[in-house]
Amino acid sequence: MSLSTLLLSSAFVGPSVASDDFAAEGERRAKVAGNELIGAPAPELTVTTLAGDSLNLGEIYGKKPVYIKFWATWCVPCRQQMPGFEDIYQQYGDELQVIAVNTGISDDNNSVTAFVKKAGLTMPMTIDDGSLARAFNLRVTPQHFLIDTSGHIAYVGHQDDEAFHQALKEVVAGAAAKPELSESQTNAVAKKAQVIERGDELSSLTLTALDKTDYPLPSTAKPGKATGLVFFAPWCEWYLAESEPATAKACQQVREMVEQHAANSKAQWLHVSGNLWSSEADLAEYQTNYAPRLPIVFDEQGSLFGQFGVSQLPTVVYIDEHGKVTEKVSPKAPDFSERLNALLTGDIAE
Repeated sequence: MSLSTLLLSSAFVGPSVASDDFAAEGERRAKVAGNELIGAPAPELTVTTLAGDSLNLGEIYGKKPVYIKFWATWCVPCRQQMPGFEDIYQQYGDELQVIAVNTGISDDNNSVTAFVKKAGLTMPMTIDDGSLARAFNLRVTPQHFLIDTSGHIAYVGHQDDEAFHQALKEVVAGAAAKPELSESQTNAVAKKAQVIERGDELSSLTLTALDKTDYPLPSTAKPGKATGLVFFAPWCEWYLAESEPATAKACQQVREMVEQHAANSKAQWLHVSGNLWSSEADLAEYQTNYAPRLPIVFDEQGSLFGQFGVSQLPTVVYIDEHGKVTEKVSPKAPDFSERLNALLTGDIAE
């Protein structure tokens, strides 16, 4: 079921039932994304906490069980689960390595630090650059990952429910079993993406839209049509309207400005959707509700967000005809409006 359908249903069944539906859908998406991870060796990455400490996950695995929780400041169920999350950290102490991972999507050090202080959270906290999200196949927020004492993923979920707490007890007790692994699980390796920044030149890259049309991006080896990419999420405008109204408004403004501009542009413009709380069904409803004229590319594995180092919604990237990234800007930039207007004005076809 799509998120917008769940939102519409809440008008008829009431907020409590709608909340249950959202939770059930979040659990379903978490389970689907986590099915291939259960029993697999947990990704080995090193993270830096807000306190400046370095945590090498590979060195922690095997010494104690690990609980990794992905979250975001704007995520309503994340906020609801935080008191219980802190209780878990306090309850288990040294028996369990707890790590809170902010997704980094439309968050930064300031927003996360302020939330942590207000909520009274004391567990190790890090902000993801996308590497952990890709390695753990993140699809919803919050999303739990329990890793047993053998260093294998034992549980993936979304809800703070009885099933999760039972799994947590079993992992801490050392009861989680190591199942037989498939070849793909055994060979899974977590890698950090090489981030493309402003001024960099692209190698060959072709994007495929939802309608299966291919859009080659210009590169140094094969110049082509200049390309503008608008990184977004189909829920940005409506879900963030209350929790992050400035971001929701920015998503709407960028969509409207680029859509209006694209008809007279000398470049090809594409929407690129992230995979957090997003699916092809969600994007189909987005197309129905907003009627965008630009093609939509679904970054299902999060690789494009990773390659371009995108963490803020929306983010606009412009690549000239020779494959050079001449602009990369989000609303976090103090001169965002000026840079976006300059980009769109200078992109008019003669």
